[in-house]
Amino acid sequence: METARKILPIVRKVSFAEAEEADDEFWAQATAEERLKELVELRKLVFGNADIKIRKIVSRRSLYDDEN
Repeated sequence: METARKILPIVRKVSFAEAEEADDEFWAQATAEERLKELVELRKLVFGNADIKIRKIVSRRSLYDDEN
């Protein structure tokens, strides 16, 4: 029993050059803020979550202290 889809799938076959041209047009129309936000998102994908800072915590204790 198949149900009708509300949104029909659309597939377009284009050459790599046509896809690159469409991509260039898209980013040329984007604002500097939009491009920067996307760059941050790509950085998070590649390098992990860049917002988390790693802290090194060192605690000193004596060998004679009780470990509770």
